Amino acid sequence: MARYILKRLLLMIPVMLGIAILIFTIMYFCPGDPAALMLGAGATQVEIAQKRIELGLDQPYFIRLLQYLKQVFIDLDLGDSYFYGTSVAAGIMSRMRYTLLIALSSMGLQILIGMPLGIVAATHRNGLADRICMMIALLGVSIPGFWLALMMVVLFSVKLGWLPLYGVGGIQYFILPVIANSFAGIATQARQTRSSMLEVIRSDYVATARAKGLSEREVLFKHALPNALIPIITIVGNGMGMMLGGAVVIENVFSIPGIGSYMMSAINGRDYPIVLSGVLVLGVTFSFIMLLVDIIYAFVDPRIKANYERKAIRRKKSAA
Repeated sequence: MARYILKRLLLMIPVMLGIAILIFTIMYFCPGDPAALMLGAGATQVEIAQKRIELGLDQPYFIRLLQYLKQVFIDLDLGDSYFYGTSVAAGIMSRMRYTLLIALSSMGLQILIGMPLGIVAATHRNGLADRICMMIALLGVSIPGFWLALMMVVLFSVKLGWLPLYGVGGIQYFILPVIANSFAGIATQARQTRSSMLEVIRSDYVATARAKGLSEREVLFKHALPNALIPIITIVGNGMGMMLGGAVVIENVFSIPGIGSYMMSAINGRDYPIVLSGVLVLGVTFSFIMLLVDIIYAFVDPRIKANYERKAIRRKKSAA
């Protein structure tokens, strides 16, 4: 297992290089001049040209790309913001907690609500409970998260006054953002759980467990659900990426000072170091999440664990 984890960590290096090159290329060819935006409409062309030289924006594409890759992957420096003049790494770290809080809370809500909905739908196939659960899932897939967030703000903050309109503070400030961010994930989790459970419920070993006289609860949670976990875990891992991406949008709706709002203001101002580093950090975070999902596979599915053990035995025999 340690060998596999090391291999996956090494494979993350080209992935991160690809992300860095891709986002750098997009930002390079994106219209807009950071120097002109920083100096304002009254700046002369000479002043703008001097500012571009100062920021290093006068260099050709490949030189700037190589300088950026060296700065990030060799010097381990994310650079300084064009507009704020502060360290991008410090800015991201100070805001990362809000983004992770929203994403992890949304992920928890997705699992706590989506999995039971899927199990209920599977055990009451074509019944009233199944139709209600799938109707909720259909709404979750169809409704955009930002629109749901705006409607919830209008209802619960403006009309009823139950929850804060924007900003950060106690737990009440995160209720609406988390619900809006997790709604689509709950729907996806419910649909995948239902599909996986239906496939397992029809299996022979589940019928055998029922024939032995086990209760329906034991059949579901000791036999059916553990064998249906692989695709469910995959949805959870992919869903974490969706939660991180959704948090970027949700933060702007609720004016939460996370990475999303930080990057959005940077995109509007062509603050390249913040945008490049923000995307790279989110990419690294998601890569580690998918690595964790793969490790969980080995503990959930005994076939995968046995495969690792067989490979380890073969290596020991060949070394001997």
